[in-house]
Amino acid sequence: MRPTLTCSEGVGMNRHSARFARIAGGALVATVIAPWLGGGLAFAGASKPAPPSGDERATSFSGNVTTCAQIGLGDDTLIGGGTGDFTADGYDIQSDGTNLTVNAVADGQQIDALVVKGGDGYNIYAASVFAQLPVSGLHAPLVGNPPDNVPTISHWFACTGPADENPPPVFVAPTGTVTGDCDNATVDVAAGSDDTTFVIDHDGTTQQDEVAAGNGDEVVIPWSGDSTVSVSVLDGEGTLDTADRDSAACDNVEPVTNPAVSFANACKTGISVTLSNMNLDDTTNDDVTFTVVSPRGKTKHVNVRADQLVKLVFPVVEDTTATVTVSAPGLSATSHSFKKDCAAVLGEKVVKPPAVQGEQEQLPFTGLPASVAAYVAGLMLAVGGALTALGRRRSGERSAS
Repeated sequence: MRPTLTCSEGVGMNRHSARFARIAGGALVATVIAPWLGGGLAFAGASKPAPPSGDERATSFSGNVTTCAQIGLGDDTLIGGGTGDFTADGYDIQSDGTNLTVNAVADGQQIDALVVKGGDGYNIYAASVFAQLPVSGLHAPLVGNPPDNVPTISHWFACTGPADENPPPVFVAPTGTVTGDCDNATVDVAAGSDDTTFVIDHDGTTQQDEVAAGNGDEVVIPWSGDSTVSVSVLDGEGTLDTADRDSAACDNVEPVTNPAVSFANACKTGISVTLSNMNLDDTTNDDVTFTVVSPRGKTKHVNVRADQLVKLVFPVVEDTTATVTVSAPGLSATSHSFKKDCAAVLGEKVVKPPAVQGEQEQLPFTGLPASVAAYVAGLMLAVGGALTALGRRRSGERSAS
């Protein structure tokens, strides 16, 4: 009698592994925190049960397999491997995208196991399922909340070998993978046919993660700098998978700067130069080193920190032109010139020129000769006196009458 796979104990609907909850502002926090990383944090919890198979003929497992060796059939021949039909070498297996139908098997051969992957797990159909053909309705474990939907097939394959009344047993080996980005390493493990204890190593600090048969788990590890995370089976041989964080790629952030320069002229101080490196969009800038060439041709390097201003002053000599040139990374060379002409006119002193011989003197600001002016003045005084006397005479005559 051919042995068949039985569903592993502990397969249920509750997912007890570490889950993430979204809080205000969009941040993610873990509901279970295991402080095993020597100052870092690891998110872990009980294993995730395998999804329900949805078919009493199948045994469901968490995770993923892609080869016959992973289910203990390393000597078998793999057929299929995709999502569609397989019709070749005497086999006829049809796919509608969610379900498979096995119509024919090559003479002298048998299917020792058929794997259908979809969603978060896969179903394995053992050799006894194909004792009589055709066999239809072969699918991946159910998905949804609650899980009652047959998912689209992500891939399927069959492990085939010589027909035998006692086909080789199916045994799913434990699997583990490590993937990462610049912030976290994610370890995915699946126990396979037996309960398995996984060892997760983060730069020499280890955590043991016990997972029940058929189930899986996910451990998320924050990391920084040059870090390495690996996963293996306790007392097993070798490492299942490992991943390294590339600090050179993750931490090489391009510097943010905002160099700017402005100029002003003043008669007293000369040329004023204002160097700035103001923050952009609430970011913190790196320092900026400005190169300043003074009017005398001397070069000066001026460091301006984030969100700061630095002011320089260059005196300018009267009746000369001075030029200052400023440049910086991200700022093209900018020149500014100032021609100083700042002499102020406070008033004009008038001096009477000496008289020239043979020329009559003139009163200042009139242009009249002095003798003519004296004659005009005497004539005006005489006329005034006569008019006064006449006025007095008429006044006396009025009084007598």
